[in-house]
Amino acid sequence: MQLWLVLGLVALVIVAASLIVLVEDRRSARRAALQRRARLARLGEVDPLAPGRLRVDG
Repeated sequence: MQLWLVLGLVALVIVAASLIVLVEDRRSARRAALQRRARLARLGEVDPLAPGRLRVDG
């Protein structure tokens, strides 16, 4: 019984750590993309993907 409790707690810690790593990775990727867009804007570059995101109504 105690072995299963310890194994369950270890598994819970591993899952929590994995979740934290995933969240932080996405957050840092978002921050890098924002910095990249800001750097391009300072250089006067436009977003090359902007025309693909435009939608025509009607």
